[in-house]
Amino acid sequence: MNDPFPNEEEAGIIEVQEEALEVILDDDCHSLHQAKESKEWPEWERAIKTELNQLERMGTWELVEKPRGVVPITNRFVLAKKCDKEGKLLKYKARLVTKGCSQRPGYDYLEMHSPVVRLETIRALLALAVKHKLYIHQMDIKGTYLNGTLKERVYMRQPEGFDDGSRHICRLIKTLYGLKQAGQEWNIEFDPKLRKKGYQCLRSDACMYIWHTEEDFIIIAVWVDDILLFATLIELRDKARLDISDEWEVTDLGEPTKIAGIEIT
Repeated sequence: MNDPFPNEEEAGIIEVQEEALEVILDDDCHSLHQAKESKEWPEWERAIKTELNQLERMGTWELVEKPRGVVPITNRFVLAKKCDKEGKLLKYKARLVTKGCSQRPGYDYLEMHSPVVRLETIRALLALAVKHKLYIHQMDIKGTYLNGTLKERVYMRQPEGFDDGSRHICRLIKTLYGLKQAGQEWNIEFDPKLRKKGYQCLRSDACMYIWHTEEDFIIIAVWVDDILLFATLIELRDKARLDISDEWEVTDLGEPTKIAGIEIT
């Protein structure tokens, strides 16, 4: 297969290379206990409370008495430092992740397949953006997997280190990171809402959506929580931004600098 990128002279404004990791797992904090023992604990504690507040705001679970015979799945906080491409620390990030390996097939989950945009599609779109002078924009959907709604009854222990002492457990209402069906439920949440706004899904790539008139168009490429927008007009770029932000809480990243392990200059 030929490389979809033009040569350097033709490309002009876009250069692609492999990207250093943006999110760096903290080597000193492999567990909540280690974080509490570290000198950075106030920062980690603030990040954990931010995560718990978001989970509460989104109605991720309800506390219930443990049903007879139920073995709740466990969880842990994953701690990471988010840095820019120069390695400068931007923020401390904590994410509550379930231990999905303990889920029982046919009971705690049925299906787990979830599509993401093909890497070849992203590369081709970036090349087309140069050739046709498209406007490009990037958005990040906050708490992506927290938007999916569970169909199965899944029970989880209260968050590690933040049990209220009631001996109640969490009956999950929304999906959490780590659940085997989380990605699929997010796709089920995202896809119909975008289609209702007039976007059509590309048959060859389930995570590329197109909206068009006779002469102009919008393309939306979805890589889990990262959204890349391509448009022929600024007005259409702004329409796409509004279509997304009307439905979900987003971080508007402006012109993209990195996506799916690719750095864009």
